[in-house]
Amino acid sequence: MKISPFARYGLRAIALIYLFVLLIVPVALIFWRSFEHGFGQFWEWITTPAAISALQLSLLIVVIVVPLNVVFGIVTALALVRGRFRGKGFLQAVVDLPFAVSPVVAGVALILLWGYGGWFGGIESTGFKIIFGFPGLVLATLFVTLPFVVREVEPVLREIGTEQEQAAATLGANGWQTFSRITLPAIRWGLTYGIVLTIARALGEYGAVTMVSSNFPGISQTLTLLVNSRYTDDYNEFGAYAAATLLMLVAILVLVAMTLIERRAKSRVANASESFTASTETADELALTPPHGPESVDARQEVRSKQSQTVDNTEGV
Repeated sequence: MKISPFARYGLRAIALIYLFVLLIVPVALIFWRSFEHGFGQFWEWITTPAAISALQLSLLIVVIVVPLNVVFGIVTALALVRGRFRGKGFLQAVVDLPFAVSPVVAGVALILLWGYGGWFGGIESTGFKIIFGFPGLVLATLFVTLPFVVREVEPVLREIGTEQEQAAATLGANGWQTFSRITLPAIRWGLTYGIVLTIARALGEYGAVTMVSSNFPGISQTLTLLVNSRYTDDYNEFGAYAAATLLMLVAILVLVAMTLIERRAKSRVANASESFTASTETADELALTPPHGPESVDARQEVRSKQSQTVDNTEGV
């Protein structure tokens, strides 16, 4: 089916206008309002003790949540793709649960589980505060970011199959060697995308953390909660824009870092493949090249001696 140039350019224009209105314009307005009073005022708004503590708390949550989600995501993806067990469909549904359930509902569920009078509320009697403290923020962020690594790694595992893993096991590799040398390099790009999505969601999560946070600066106030607090409680509109801009800058830095790592890894793979191809071609050329030197001289002498012996035997007969 051929599409006319008018329809093709029309679809492109509609897509660009859609992205411009819903994405570029709001982000540009936030940047403009943040720097409306100059960079000095913006710097003052993002260097207050509350802003610094909120940034540190958000980054600390990311540092804790991402490794846990990576380990859980890889193990769960391997179980769903490679394993055969009862309840596999139920596990698939559980993994997708954070996509279907509102983050606010997840926060309420965490309060019912870990809050005072909940199923595990007795832990707070020991002095270890979970709800309205830092552990509650980590649990809420873990819940909402749980599916990203699983859903990015799972299709890659299905695509690569099990042939290489079975070959490694046949050659005597144990489970860890097979995973570290065969499986993990094969899923690294899917894992990278899952990590990027996890970081972005962890930094921008609001619904679940607002239910389990006391919103006290320096204790359980993240950057998203700081933006809401400045805008609704303090009526500091420009301070809220500055905090939102800081949050966007951190997310952009993470994306840029991941992109650079990905490009560097791809260049290494390309260089390795080129060097391997060059070495293979050189070996083929050497194999096809006729021999020269002492070995060839010895071979010629041996052929001549055999020919002379053949002639002598014929004359004797």
